[in-house]
Amino acid sequence: MSGHVCPAHPVSWRFVIPVKDTRRGKSRLQPPDGVPRHLLAMSLALDTINAARHCLGGAAVVVVTSDDAVASHARSWQVPVLADPGAGLDAALRAGASYAEERAAASGLPAPAVAALLGDLPGLHPDDLAAVLRLAEGVERGYVPDHEGTGTVLLTARPGVALDPAFGAGSAGRHGAGAVDLTTLGPVPDRLRLDVDDRASLARVAAMGVGRHTAMVLSLGTPAPSAAEQPQGHR
Repeated sequence: MSGHVCPAHPVSWRFVIPVKDTRRGKSRLQPPDGVPRHLLAMSLALDTINAARHCLGGAAVVVVTSDDAVASHARSWQVPVLADPGAGLDAALRAGASYAEERAAASGLPAPAVAALLGDLPGLHPDDLAAVLRLAEGVERGYVPDHEGTGTVLLTARPGVALDPAFGAGSAGRHGAGAVDLTTLGPVPDRLRLDVDDRASLARVAAMGVGRHTAMVLSLGTPAPSAAEQPQGHR
């Protein structure tokens, strides 16, 4: 596929992707021998951003980060970047959601729906996101629990509805108190639920296939996973 974009949705969506400074992020992740942790953390984020921008287009993605290298890559893909306010993940997501709403208003566009997407989903495909957005359109707030069922990989809010993020350990339970588990509404691809926090989760997603940035970094070590099929022609 070339220039793949998700099918049109009845509401206008914006992805907000927070990325922690990769020099300090993923402290629990022990990378394979020969693979620098900061490069691995960056590759996870880039593959996530890449899937999102191939779904809705770069202008419909907001990356919130203090990492200059991640920001530079995002901007080269025409993805807006917002400086991380430095008050934690939830604050970064709230800032990103507000930024998306302000940009829409300034352009005379309707208020967007917001999908907060964690930046450590290297196996993600644009079609995975298309599928979950279709499910999310029918609820005011929705979430997708991670593979273990305790964390959250995606949180959504329709236009005019507060995102109200509550990430951290056990976030699926907190989000479930006020949002709908989207996996109960229809099939959600496994790749969307495979976030990477440790070596076991990295091995699990690598076995299914990862994006080209993660595959390239993992090739520095042993063994290297095969890359998943990704949209062609992207940087």
